[in-house]
Amino acid sequence: MDSLKIIRILVLVSVALTLLMPAVSAHRVYVQERITEVEVKAWFGGGDPMANADVIIYTIKNGVEELYIEDTTDSDGVYYFTPKIGVSEYRVVVSESGHKNEKTFSLTGDAVSEPEEAELPLATRIGAGFGYILGIAGIALYLSSRKSKSE
Repeated sequence: MDSLKIIRILVLVSVALTLLMPAVSAHRVYVQERITEVEVKAWFGGGDPMANADVIIYTIKNGVEELYIEDTTDSDGVYYFTPKIGVSEYRVVVSESGHKNEKTFSLTGDAVSEPEEAELPLATRIGAGFGYILGIAGIALYLSSRKSKSE
């Protein structure tokens, strides 16, 4: 075989191999999510944290609830826990001194419970209450002054 024939065969083989080779990307990017910790935060109506409150966490799998953790919140009313493998739905119960609330949620992003409405801070609610009282008093004074002038 002469060298020209060998070069032609090598070129044909390399072209054939190139066409048969799967697509390769030198800059392939992979993304994986991993939820390693869930934060639970509990606070009172005025915004004060529920420090050292009792926390009970239940796992919910196939509609069956099972006790998972019993613990307490920190001084900021926060508690962290690691999700159980294979479970994405939880019910958390937080209680302190007779005050209690619970929330059911899913780690998959599906809404399990309705989001709670934001509550005004205590100082704002007190100020609004005084505003209502002053408004009613103002209306009463206006009406009584009109009544006095007409007499």
